[in-house]
Amino acid sequence: MMDTATMSSLLGAQQHAHLVPCRRSSAVRSFRRALPAHRFHRSAAAHRHAGRIVSAAQASSTSKSTKAKKPAPQAENPTLAQTEVEPETTPGRVDSGILEGGVSVALLDPAKDVEETGISSPEDFWTPLRPPPSKGEYKDQYGSLSTIPQHDGTECLKTDDTLWSHADHFKYRWNVYKTIRQQIDENEGGMDKFTQGWKYYGLNRGEHEGKTGIWYREWAPGARAVALVGEFNNWDPQAEHWASRNNFGVWQLFLPDSADGASAIPHRTKIKTRLETAYGEWVERIPAWIKWATQEWNEIQFNGVYYNPSKKGKPGELPAADTSYTFRYPRPDRPRALRIYEAHIGMSSEEPRVNSYLDFRMTMLPRIRKLGYNAIQIMALQEHAYYGSFGYHVTNFFAASSRFGTPDELKALVDEAHRLGLVVLIDIVHSHASKNTNDGINMFDGTDSMYFHGGSRGYHWMWDSRCFNYGNWETLRFLLSNARWWVDEYKFDGFRFDGVTSMMYHHHGLQMAFTGNYDEYFGMSTDVEAVVYLMLMNTMIHDYFPTSITIGEDVSGMPTFCRPVSEGGVGFDYRLQMAIADKWIEILGKQRDQDWDMGNIVHTLTNRRYAEPCVGYAESHDQALVGDKTIAFWLMDKDMYDAMSLDTPSAVVDRGIALHKMIRLITLTLGGDSYLNFMGNEFGHPEWIDFPRGDSYDNSTGAFVPGNGGSLDKCRRRWDLADAEHLKYKFMQSFDRAMNHLDKAFGFVSSPHQYISRKDEGDKVIICERGDLVFVFNFHPSQSFSEYKVGCQNAGSYKLMLSSDESAFGGFENLSKKHNTEFASTAGDYDGREHSIQVYAPSRTVGVYGPAEWGDPEADQHTWGIPGLGVKDRGPNFAY
Repeated sequence: MMDTATMSSLLGAQQHAHLVPCRRSSAVRSFRRALPAHRFHRSAAAHRHAGRIVSAAQASSTSKSTKAKKPAPQAENPTLAQTEVEPETTPGRVDSGILEGGVSVALLDPAKDVEETGISSPEDFWTPLRPPPSKGEYKDQYGSLSTIPQHDGTECLKTDDTLWSHADHFKYRWNVYKTIRQQIDENEGGMDKFTQGWKYYGLNRGEHEGKTGIWYREWAPGARAVALVGEFNNWDPQAEHWASRNNFGVWQLFLPDSADGASAIPHRTKIKTRLETAYGEWVERIPAWIKWATQEWNEIQFNGVYYNPSKKGKPGELPAADTSYTFRYPRPDRPRALRIYEAHIGMSSEEPRVNSYLDFRMTMLPRIRKLGYNAIQIMALQEHAYYGSFGYHVTNFFAASSRFGTPDELKALVDEAHRLGLVVLIDIVHSHASKNTNDGINMFDGTDSMYFHGGSRGYHWMWDSRCFNYGNWETLRFLLSNARWWVDEYKFDGFRFDGVTSMMYHHHGLQMAFTGNYDEYFGMSTDVEAVVYLMLMNTMIHDYFPTSITIGEDVSGMPTFCRPVSEGGVGFDYRLQMAIADKWIEILGKQRDQDWDMGNIVHTLTNRRYAEPCVGYAESHDQALVGDKTIAFWLMDKDMYDAMSLDTPSAVVDRGIALHKMIRLITLTLGGDSYLNFMGNEFGHPEWIDFPRGDSYDNSTGAFVPGNGGSLDKCRRRWDLADAEHLKYKFMQSFDRAMNHLDKAFGFVSSPHQYISRKDEGDKVIICERGDLVFVFNFHPSQSFSEYKVGCQNAGSYKLMLSSDESAFGGFENLSKKHNTEFASTAGDYDGREHSIQVYAPSRTVGVYGPAEWGDPEADQHTWGIPGLGVKDRGPNFAY
């Protein structure tokens, strides 16, 4: 924990005018939740390059030099300038039903100007703003809880017959699930009441003996005495501030309003629970169900805050200090495929400071919308006393982090995102909790087994944290209510569940290499109580909030993880495809370009369980942390500090940008059923993420780890680099934007049609189909191919929809939509396809081909156009 002086210096940190470079040592593949365990010393290279600077003030002009060919004359490649004989038909649409649930396409007349079309920007065209409901205030329409299916839990095995060898495990798991469901109905008044524990526990307005006031209730079975203290009683409890205990270990007290109607505890004042533990020790705790907790600038510990605004704001109106936020905009429809922008509120500022909910709402949401993402995944929202934990050591589970603003300001952020058509997911942590006893729920009543397992089973040695007991009734109430709280109260549209592998196995996945043997998933090492908790959570969230989305971070590959609970599955909508990022880091760190294995790349990208959707990503926040390296850093390293100006030629940077684009598009295309990007990685953000921290010691080895002096300099995002016209970062950002909009237009990421027709190790070429599109990736470091034969499923004429070689993306325009070439298919089997076309495939370039009727080489010249994208209007399968 930082001392007062350090915290004070952080708050007074001034903006740095430049980016101070430093390279870190080799990547570390590890869990990222341990506090000081994953901090690393500078490498020798870091010291060598420590004086170099990336600045938005560098000079400008353009230059490019790689082994790829210069713009080819017509004689070399006639297809670049010549239109083939137009066939009678154009390629048929593979996904004729993909428009279901999407947005209808209204074709625009390019001759009309902005006034006639009403389109003033590409965002207005591609992501129209959502109108508010006529009644003004938005309120959820809850779904109904599903009945328990009358089967034995093996329905999910129908998608994988080989799982029948472990049918007994599924039957046992299902029986536990059914039993808990029944017990909730019999003893708790049903799932609906059981999962709204925040309305009973904690501090809530209510009545008692005809008087209105505040109820405080806390489950603390090991406590001998409990009182509520705070600014309202000058931290000195009077007789009426002491709670009474019932037979179930629940303490409660009631504080009536004063005669003039004033609340006994004023809004936004500090409170704590003072209790005597089972061992006779007097301690102060923050109430476990607290809805807000704050830390004064000159204090180390957090305080609970009674948060209850007296006034209700108008729908969509930014909240004042004593006004609650009222939602105005409905939840977006569930996207056919997620394009997720993973973000952290605090580090989203360009300046070295902790950013706010309101600033993120004003500056980041429009940026995300412009880039073409349709979902935001926000990290570190549950309150966490240690900022450097990246939000993964939660102390106050129901409290929105006060570092970034108030709970109502967070609600305003979510509502604005919904207005922009963006789904909002919260990165929720139920896999463990901070061991912090001063600020968190650990040892709340003096015992180590209140919400957690006691003894060694309740301690996660890698993360230095506490492990929940998912078989404990009150733990179930606490966590299920917490999951619902964020969706119900804040209108989040779902979750990214962190650390699920750690939950599902007694060994937490540590020092365990999963081979795919089913005994690893369904045996004595499986924590069935944890798996059943996840089934209960998914049932509750999906039933009450039908459009909600749940994504699980599971590295083990547990079968049925993404099969519905109604079949006996765990119930997640998606699994994070974590192996892909590891594969890219392995390739970039260990292999020469000429040694890249096309077959191995394709295998890693497509190696997922049938009928269990995945979210693919080339890199996430893990790769951006100090001690690791992003893809851009692996590709360009120190040249990112010297050669990102347009007037600075660099073969290293040219190679890096070219491969950065290809890696991201092939991951989007083949890596899963949805896609994720961590903020800033879309433009190859230089530097790593390093939260402010002091000196510490490694939890595992005890080794001393030097801090960074509490600096926020590496805990921000340099948007000025991406937006600078004279720097090359803009090329990667523009390509990321274009490929997202290509998916908006064609819906290829969600398409069930995926076929890899060529993995050529000699040519270093991968050719695949996804939806209506044909992708030609040439990873060869030096060889370009003229009239390269490409197999395709459909007969007809094709045009180039997207090329990484466009000038808008820093390319040569050897392969460009501006040539307006049509490629007529030829009948005859080739690479297992019934037809083929011949195209130009430049070195380190990807070209995407689609039905010629939807190609428009001048599409990006329109007001609504996306630079570099050659799709007519909004394409055939447009959706948000």
